[in-house]
Amino acid sequence: MKRKIVTDKECRIDLANELPKLFTAFKNAVTMFQKEIVQTPPQSRARAFEANLLNSKMIQSIQETFPRNWKFGKYKRFILNLSGYTVLFKKLNSKDMPMNIRTSHSMAIYNQLQTSLFDNQTLSIDPIVFFGYKKGKFGDILDPKLVYVDEDQVKWTLTEDMIVERKVITMTRKPVIKALPKLKQNIEQNKRKTK
Repeated sequence: MKRKIVTDKECRIDLANELPKLFTAFKNAVTMFQKEIVQTPPQSRARAFEANLLNSKMIQSIQETFPRNWKFGKYKRFILNLSGYTVLFKKLNSKDMPMNIRTSHSMAIYNQLQTSLFDNQTLSIDPIVFFGYKKGKFGDILDPKLVYVDEDQVKWTLTEDMIVERKVITMTRKPVIKALPKLKQNIEQNKRKTK
């Protein structure tokens, strides 16, 4: 059975208060990561050290920002529950797909199937969205976005620019000016002049 299907517009409305905080938490995590990574020389870093450190800083920042909304699920997967959405955190590939080893569990997630993310086998209809980022050629962490994957493909993404508060445009009513048939009067005057 599938989870609830959502559009980017629905997500933007449903998570209007949480999305700016999520992007701020990401920026804070990157700042903490950058401060700590320089303390370990490159030749002393174990395999996946940078990925693990960034993941830990992301978890720390999310826990501080949303202290009541997070859990560790099956396989110690970090999960954030926000207003009816399940948020997972992953590095993204060039096509904005989360980078995972393909397993039956990850394929179920990519197809929005009601697979349990916890050891107790509870099922949920909450849609799964990924909060992801990319790494540049020089190791810079960039392009954070919310990604919705269904049918094993990206259906939509939300970037920080897309969720910035929009100014409300107020419309004022101008007094209605009574329309007079000036055109007809002009035609009448032109006819008289031509005679």
